[in-house]
Amino acid sequence: MCFEGQDANGTVVWQRTETTPYRTELTLIEEIGVWEDRYYYTRAGTVCCLRLSDGFPLWENNEFGGSSISCLIDRRNGSVYLCGWYGPDFFACSKNGETLCSFASAGDFYWPSDMNWRGPDSLVIYWSGGAGLEMALPYYIDLTDFSLSYHHSFLEMDANRQYWANIFISDFVEQFKNDYPTDGGSDYELSHFAHLFCKINKHDVLSFDGNYDTFSLETVNELCMRFFGREIHPVNGVLYENRGGLQWTYENGKFHFPSGDGEAYNRFAVVNSDLQLEGGDEILGYDVYELNLDEYWQSGMDSALYHMTPAQAQTTEASGRIKRLGCGWAEVTFVEQNGHDGYFLHRMETTLY
Repeated sequence: MCFEGQDANGTVVWQRTETTPYRTELTLIEEIGVWEDRYYYTRAGTVCCLRLSDGFPLWENNEFGGSSISCLIDRRNGSVYLCGWYGPDFFACSKNGETLCSFASAGDFYWPSDMNWRGPDSLVIYWSGGAGLEMALPYYIDLTDFSLSYHHSFLEMDANRQYWANIFISDFVEQFKNDYPTDGGSDYELSHFAHLFCKINKHDVLSFDGNYDTFSLETVNELCMRFFGREIHPVNGVLYENRGGLQWTYENGKFHFPSGDGEAYNRFAVVNSDLQLEGGDEILGYDVYELNLDEYWQSGMDSALYHMTPAQAQTTEASGRIKRLGCGWAEVTFVEQNGHDGYFLHRMETTLY
């Protein structure tokens, strides 16, 4: 990999080439960013700092040891904060390359995949693997003493909250998709969600011409606001085209999507825990079930399934009517919608067996 510095006229004033051996699936050379006259990056577990003006190497710190990083620069003092996919779970060094903090493991979770600011002296770390629901809990770093903590409390799941939480999660898991990129999701991804939602729950808003379903931008944005708290603003043209040439398009306020009839949407979710996070968001833990196909094709989905508590689901599974397929978690914001409990989705991960 070649780094280069340019002056205000775009003229290259310095270059530096880095090479490193291959290491499994990890990314070994990655940019951290710029602070004042410093440029930070990592090379195979070593944090490196160049002088931005001339490319001169100021320092290297080989105590990090991580790759495929999540990282932040403290704009107040030039300190660098990092996580590595295989560890360490947190590492900090000063603008001069001195190690400030390092711990290899934060607990029964792994693959730190996202680090963000939580406040002026607090960072939040998210994980992509771990033991049960613990992997869904964001952990917080207090930068005043580099202590690690998480904050949550369990909320009561009365019948009304159980029903609307089950409905909300079921609207995702019944679509055979494990996660949704809600914050950075493309117009295609979120309109595709709306299309399948309408096929399952609001078929009357779709127009069918034999090959394509047509539905309005108004319908899509109504659902995007309901589930994600945002709208999309597509431009005319092809949103997605598969290898066979099949196209998903948007033209003048209308989506035209391949219909894909004949699929069974017999999955549903039963929420088994509701954790209140620091800051007000919640983590919904859930189990994924499917209704017996014979009953599904004969009678459709029984609405009573969405009222189930975890104990009722276990009893029903023992009878053979439903089957547990997996589990998952979703980070959500609670809102009241049309007089009932509702949520906006931020992050979601489902594991099927």
